[in-house]
Amino acid sequence: MARIAMVVTNACAPDPRVERHARWLVDEGHSVEIYAWDRGHKHPLNESLNGYEIQRTRIGSSPSVGSFASWKNKKKFISKLNISADLLILNDTDTANVNFSGKIILDIHDMAHTWPLMRGNSILHRYASRKMLKDAKAIMKKSSMIITSAPGFQDWIKSEGHHSKVVMNRRNASHLERIDEKVIGYFGRIRDFESMKIMIEASKIAGFRVITAGDGLAAERMVEEYPEIDYRGPFTEEQLPALIGEISVMFAMYSTERGNIMQGAIPTKMLDAAAFGRPSIVNSDTPMGILCSNEKLGVTAPFNNLEEIAKGMVKAHSMEINNVKGDDREVLVQVVTNLLD
Repeated sequence: MARIAMVVTNACAPDPRVERHARWLVDEGHSVEIYAWDRGHKHPLNESLNGYEIQRTRIGSSPSVGSFASWKNKKKFISKLNISADLLILNDTDTANVNFSGKIILDIHDMAHTWPLMRGNSILHRYASRKMLKDAKAIMKKSSMIITSAPGFQDWIKSEGHHSKVVMNRRNASHLERIDEKVIGYFGRIRDFESMKIMIEASKIAGFRVITAGDGLAAERMVEEYPEIDYRGPFTEEQLPALIGEISVMFAMYSTERGNIMQGAIPTKMLDAAAFGRPSIVNSDTPMGILCSNEKLGVTAPFNNLEEIAKGMVKAHSMEINNVKGDDREVLVQVVTNLLD
């Protein structure tokens, strides 16, 4: 079978989508190696998990701190890669410019070019956003095939003149026993402190205990300002079911100032929670909110409205989640098979 390489600009510790796809491809008999950037210098340089390999790169002698250093070191990570494989899967458009001459699948998880504007609107942030959009358009043209995580992103890709397949971050249902205690959870990348603050403050109104897990730029500040919350640190894909089993509601709300939210982002947290029988609370009047309501996966509330979010938590706590759609494994496998034939 084929040698497949995957590139991601985080530490893959974990990256549920990337690792899920890697596991599916290993199950099909392929050899899979993930190239990841450990900006925080926290994780093993080499790791074997579920049949696939993770090779992590550290840039410099200390962790990347600050927007400019992260941007510069991300470029260094990409430029240092020397990949030999039958197929390369680039995860998000910020992995563009990898030196590779073979067939490429571009997996657009998110609108990466909107990320700099989440951190500010300075000349530097706007320049970085424009540069990333230019790179995104270039790599879309170069790619043999594009897949994406959400129908809304597929619409954007189509507007740029390209075909794509949607491979959503769904997993097959494996319901866990419900719990009576009111517990709200957030498990994933902790990038936005304001979202964490809103969750914690709303949970106080609603009478919920809080459990968080994951790493990210805002994790340290969250722990410093809210030392009383139950923070578990980074977690693996294998630990996720047990974490979800400890909560009654998943928090999956994000600032609508993030460009990807209104363009169609669907939070993996919501889909993961539903697969294990847990409802979520998500942003109202957004594509994710529409999907949540249509598929009865939880409750929606306006971002920044603590009272409404607290009411939503209480309402979600009493919900039962049934008839969850399964994963999109066959879509990904067919895309890969077609390119390798």
